[in-house]
Amino acid sequence: MKLNTPALGIRANWLQKWIPISLILLIATGLYLYQLGTESLWYDELFSINKTQSGISLPPKNLTRPFYFMILYIWMQFSTSTVWLRGLSVIFGLGSIFLIYLVGRRLAGKPVGLIAALLLTLSPLFINHAQEVRMYTLIPFLSLGGTLALAHALENPRFAAINWWAVARFLALVTTPVSVTLFLPDLVLIVWQFRNQKRRLFAFGIRLLLIGSCWLPLVSAVNESSTKFLKGWVTQYPKPNIILIVSEVTHLTAFWPLRHLLGSGISANDLMKQLNQQSIMEWLVEHVFTSNLVPLFYYMAYTAMAIGLLAIALLSRHPSTTLWWIKVWALLPAGSILLISYVSSSIWKARYLLMVSPYFLILLAAGLMQVWRWQRRVAVLVTLMYAIAVGSGLVHYYTTLYRIAGGAPT
Repeated sequence: MKLNTPALGIRANWLQKWIPISLILLIATGLYLYQLGTESLWYDELFSINKTQSGISLPPKNLTRPFYFMILYIWMQFSTSTVWLRGLSVIFGLGSIFLIYLVGRRLAGKPVGLIAALLLTLSPLFINHAQEVRMYTLIPFLSLGGTLALAHALENPRFAAINWWAVARFLALVTTPVSVTLFLPDLVLIVWQFRNQKRRLFAFGIRLLLIGSCWLPLVSAVNESSTKFLKGWVTQYPKPNIILIVSEVTHLTAFWPLRHLLGSGISANDLMKQLNQQSIMEWLVEHVFTSNLVPLFYYMAYTAMAIGLLAIALLSRHPSTTLWWIKVWALLPAGSILLISYVSSSIWKARYLLMVSPYFLILLAAGLMQVWRWQRRVAVLVTLMYAIAVGSGLVHYYTTLYRIAGGAPT
């Protein structure tokens, strides 16, 4: 009896393609569900629940960012237990991991896609947001979904891909207004890719007009809400300096929140007030004897290493000719958020950067793969350094209570 070798080959290819990401998703499911109901509901979560139950966060009362609350309202019809309500974010978190894999694989290769998916899976910051009743995992889910659709459309501009891109970007807009910054890299890539194809540009232009016409009635409410937000409690955040900028890499990948490394027991609000009065370096010198210096310096070294990987990905020549698309999606929105933070109140915060964080993870993965091609021993050392950093970050996350019932995170 002869074996059906073509069929076996197809099956082997299928297994090789999907088993690795399936294992990563399995790990993510365990991490997201572990201790899902342990922490108390904090202020922002209670805001989501109460405002949705009362209808205040739903249209027509909320025209600024209603999409997440509309989904939450439907979700709440089945149960209002803490675990169930937080489960909605778990779903979008798992979806984000799958999408970052697809985007990374398509634009930078399968190994990069898998590494980026693993980085997002193990991120204590992302786990935190996957375990709260907020929209912060829906935001990267929609961002990556729109980006994946546009990547397809840029390579093979069919109407279905263009339509999915338009839908995902509009839903991102009505989830958080800061998603408008995603249109900047989109436009750059569309114009560059189809600079000599007026018919293709016209097709994208029509979708942009439709998005604009749907969003136009909401602009007044968005402007009023955004102005109020930028003049509110975010005014206490210090303007981003070089330390605050680069530390977001460590926030995203290994340890959240970094202020816990200082070991001083200071609250987030008190720390921000002090940083408004003195520089971070002055504050560190003043508190050096109340801080745990070994992990502090280790994570400083880790941050430098991560920045080095980003620099390699940004500056070196990559085998994939489409990796520069990821660079555009990462740098232009992040630069826009940084500019807003300088000219107005600072929104350079980890949760507001989740929209573009997946693209930086893909760049980190691409940088690691470049090091692997150049010098495998160095790549192993970098991986070991990351494993220690994220392992410590995960232990800290799961052994520390961050949320005070009805209050802000500690």
